[in-house]
Amino acid sequence: MEKPKNHTIAHSFVMALMIVLLGIFINNLVFAAKDYYLNTHANYEKEYATIVRYELTNGRYDYNKSYSTFYEYKSDGTVYSGIWQRLIYDEEEAKAQVGKKVPIYIDHTLKRHAKDLNISSGAIWFAGTISLVCFLVFINSFVRETIFIVKWVKYKEMENKK
Repeated sequence: MEKPKNHTIAHSFVMALMIVLLGIFINNLVFAAKDYYLNTHANYEKEYATIVRYELTNGRYDYNKSYSTFYEYKSDGTVYSGIWQRLIYDEEEAKAQVGKKVPIYIDHTLKRHAKDLNISSGAIWFAGTISLVCFLVFINSFVRETIFIVKWVKYKEMENKK
């Protein structure tokens, strides 16, 4: 009995891929958990930022153009900024928003801000679930390859005794 090379190659590839994906998603899990913790423990206060500009973000031709608006809020030497709205298809509508006051939430101590207070743990669940799946696929492939190698070694030993 010859040990099929593609069997080991396939399991090795799956295990390597799962280790890489596991590393990526565990990293995402840690950042999502940290972000969730900071957001749930922040002392946000409602402030009003000003939309300061708009930009063409999609489409360089007359069709499929869209614009995004950007806000800024300055407090204690810190500038809080971000995208307010995306996918505005009418340039006049985007231009009309410049100068408009919009509500944002700021924790002046942590120097964090958010557009809304809908804090979700969805990113934690997503990264955790994908990490668990990658881990289980890795373990499955590792155990199957280990069992196969043990059986192959025993078969070789029995064959050599004959």
